[in-house]
Amino acid sequence: MSSTINRTMRRWRPLISILIGASVGVTLSFLCSPLVNSTCGVERLGLAHIGLGSSRKTYSLYGLDGNGNPMDDEEFQPVLMTAHNPPEKKTVERNNLLRFRYVAPELQIKDKIFVAVAATHGMDLESMSVAINKTIGHLVPKIVFFTNKPVDSALPPGMQIVQFSAEQPIMYTFETWNYIFEHFAKDYDWFMLIQDDIYLNGDKLMNFVNHISIGRDTYIGLPTREIDMGFTYCRKEAGYIISRNLLKKFGPDIGDCIKTSTSSLSDLEVGRCVYQHANQQCTSLYEGSIYNSYNFDGKSLGELEMNDAHMRQAITVFHVTERRSIYQLHKFFSEVAINETELEIEKIKNEIEKVVPYTPAGEDGWTWPTGTNEPFKPTTRFDVIGWQYFTTTHIYGHSEINPKTQLVGPDKQDIDEILGTAMSKLNSDYSDTFSSGGRLVNGYRRFDPTRGMEYTLDLQLQTIDKQTVQKRVQLLRPLGPAEIINMPYVTEYNQVTIIVPVTINDREQLKVFLESYASVCLETHDNSALMLIFIYTPAEARVMAQDDIYSNIKQLVSHYVRKYAGSRISWISVKTTIPSPIAIMDVISAKHPPETLFFLSTVNAELSQEYLNRVRMNSILGYQVFFPIPFSQYDTTIIYKDTPNPEKIEVSKNVGRFENLLYEHASFYNSDFVNARQIWDEKHPGSSTDHIQSDTDLFEMFLATKLHVFRAVDPALKERYHERVCQPTLREDHYQRCLESRADGLASRQQLAMLVFAQGEKEKVEQL
Repeated sequence: MSSTINRTMRRWRPLISILIGASVGVTLSFLCSPLVNSTCGVERLGLAHIGLGSSRKTYSLYGLDGNGNPMDDEEFQPVLMTAHNPPEKKTVERNNLLRFRYVAPELQIKDKIFVAVAATHGMDLESMSVAINKTIGHLVPKIVFFTNKPVDSALPPGMQIVQFSAEQPIMYTFETWNYIFEHFAKDYDWFMLIQDDIYLNGDKLMNFVNHISIGRDTYIGLPTREIDMGFTYCRKEAGYIISRNLLKKFGPDIGDCIKTSTSSLSDLEVGRCVYQHANQQCTSLYEGSIYNSYNFDGKSLGELEMNDAHMRQAITVFHVTERRSIYQLHKFFSEVAINETELEIEKIKNEIEKVVPYTPAGEDGWTWPTGTNEPFKPTTRFDVIGWQYFTTTHIYGHSEINPKTQLVGPDKQDIDEILGTAMSKLNSDYSDTFSSGGRLVNGYRRFDPTRGMEYTLDLQLQTIDKQTVQKRVQLLRPLGPAEIINMPYVTEYNQVTIIVPVTINDREQLKVFLESYASVCLETHDNSALMLIFIYTPAEARVMAQDDIYSNIKQLVSHYVRKYAGSRISWISVKTTIPSPIAIMDVISAKHPPETLFFLSTVNAELSQEYLNRVRMNSILGYQVFFPIPFSQYDTTIIYKDTPNPEKIEVSKNVGRFENLLYEHASFYNSDFVNARQIWDEKHPGSSTDHIQSDTDLFEMFLATKLHVFRAVDPALKERYHERVCQPTLREDHYQRCLESRADGLASRQQLAMLVFAQGEKEKVEQL
């Protein structure tokens, strides 16, 4: 009996705890009935306090006010929310976070050093400043020339020059530092001032500032002790460097330093200003790095100076009186830097070869050449990089269209240089055993994206004693370091004026183009305008009033203008025998303001919002013009012989190709066209536009300017197939290019081969 009771209790034991908990809950619910005006026994149960003996109330029972502050039981007022009494939406003021446009200002990343050159000997082509700019302008982040002399307008472009009217050396120097403080104090870590009779070793300077701390008050140069005043200043002859922290301390007091100056020595007064307002003195030794300078007064670059260890370590060489000496010193220090770099590379190679056996990969982890990336390892057969076979006259596998092409241009220069390098290396390793001019038996090359261009050469060589030897040589042209090119970034949503020339054969295709323009631009309210250029021959122009060949098209344009309010569609009539882009733009340019952005296109183009935005970004006023390479559709009667012609062009190798032989599409600003046209007329005086017949002339006209001509494939610009007409009056090279483009634009070689094969089979069947 007892065992039965124990089994029953064990079975019901989990339910007993549940029943007890439910009973306690029901009892408490009766105690906290809403009909009773009490605090539900919260005070008695001690729930109004947290912790034993604590007097701090818990506000989670009563909520928060509109400002997020807790309310107690006396402040809390219940509010009934109904459909007629919705809750009020409270607006919370938030401080807008100011974000910088670029990452560098937000992270406070600064350039390393600013170099100021006091050009006291004039600013013309024969001045020392031009030589300084050519020798160090590409080695330092920023260089600015300060002068109180007249500036020659023929100076090389890119030199930043600041002119002062001050004649006294003290005023001139302090105005220079004041200008630097007001305009550049926040952008650089170090500031250097040199005279224009100094050669500045840019490599040594950058190595010096890259190895010292930037967070201290630092005044570095060639120190000179001023005994009477009790401080040390830096001599201006050797140049001196000031840290950004130090410039911020004495920069605001430059005006007081000018007023209290007592001598005529500008470098002394700068040192006194730094000492009084920042309590810093000049030093040539900082954190183990020495600011070396060399006095070149009365010397020449002879063997004694070249072997001088002090000169080899110099950051500045001062008292250089001739421009020729600047270039000689630059050549000397460049050779020293190259030799030091080669020694360092050889040292690193030896260290790598010693460490390789102890790496996890062992000897297999060693790559040739030492220190380069390992070759690309394909994961599938589709990733295998193919080799190109070449001889001294032809290259094979360079193009899918032409398996065998003649070795000309940059490819020939590349192969010739590789052969010359291989022969010189062989003679160096074998002590000039081989006679010059070995014969290339086989040559292979491929581009490895991880390391560069690889070459394998089979050379047949002849020794001095007339013996024939065959050697296989492997070479690598490594990839250089990636460089970031500073380029303006366009963010304005400018209006694009689309210029479309129309001939009598383009009328049907123009209807398709207008429909595309309406859907892409008019329905989306894109900031664009369309100008149609109706081209008449002299015979068509004479009867235009009675029989206008474009009357139906003009009525269609008027229909679109009425349908879309605010649309900017216009047309203009041009009479010419042979239309050309330059002749058309001469007419259009005079009717638009200089800031107009033109997009010259054709009726066969398939417009898209993506491409129009790219036109705005890649066309930069006064800097860049854009000549895109469109995706040109093949002949639809060939590629869609058995299938319907789709409305949209698909980017595929079986549908078309990127047409790099035509320059029909271009975008540029009106002012850039006018300037390029003037330069073109200066180079071709007395010539009219009759000789300008090819679209390449517009491209070549912009190439003759200082503008950057940007040409690249654009998959968003697609062009429908049309039969190209090659005018026999074109220049011979332009005419041959047109014929080649027309032939290659029919279809791919595979499609043409299949077409020929099918035609041959059909003829066989007919003969049977």
